[in-house]
Amino acid sequence: MDLNLEAAFDEPVDLSHEFEIPAGRLERPELVSLSKVSFTGRLERADLGFLLEGRLAFSGVVGCARCLAPVPFVRKEEVSWTFMPAHEKPLEKVKAEKPRADKPRAAKPAGKTAKAGKGAEKDDEDGDELSVKDLDIVYYDDFVVPFDPLIEEQLQLELPMKELCRADCRGLCPQCGADRNAAPCDCAPPPDERWKTLKTILETDDKN
Repeated sequence: MDLNLEAAFDEPVDLSHEFEIPAGRLERPELVSLSKVSFTGRLERADLGFLLEGRLAFSGVVGCARCLAPVPFVRKEEVSWTFMPAHEKPLEKVKAEKPRADKPRAAKPAGKTAKAGKGAEKDDEDGDELSVKDLDIVYYDDFVVPFDPLIEEQLQLELPMKELCRADCRGLCPQCGADRNAAPCDCAPPPDERWKTLKTILETDDKN
């Protein structure tokens, strides 16, 4: 889906769309399945560009981080993006994004939204300070902006990580692979490799 920012020049535009995103495209091994991603929102003019606010709703299944059992989840999240013309990008930010002759940098996908975790104040590579207003800004060169990459990026932030089927999940036996939630495992505890060297020395001394 593409966003036509120009459509909101005169009055706000209500948007509604369902995205079909294959789970494999997100490259999250724990993600077993993903439903259609529903987006509803409103696009409107802002001081220097456009503002899009809305809600994402989706569900799916991930594998338990300990036993790999399927764990269903449901997400409904408020989202927002500010779109600004590329010529409004701060000069310092433009310089920071230019590749250096002595230190090549990987190019970022077009339209990528700058994101940072709580308390983040500096760019991860150059140490450039980021203000709060920079964190959700998408700079554009054309009024038609690809929307799918922004949705996929938001999904990466909202998908559950290290989900458990239950708080006391006992996981899989590292030796035989049995589910220890279903029945106790008879495998002996693995030897403590930290004492392996000492054991070898003692055995050598006994032989001598």
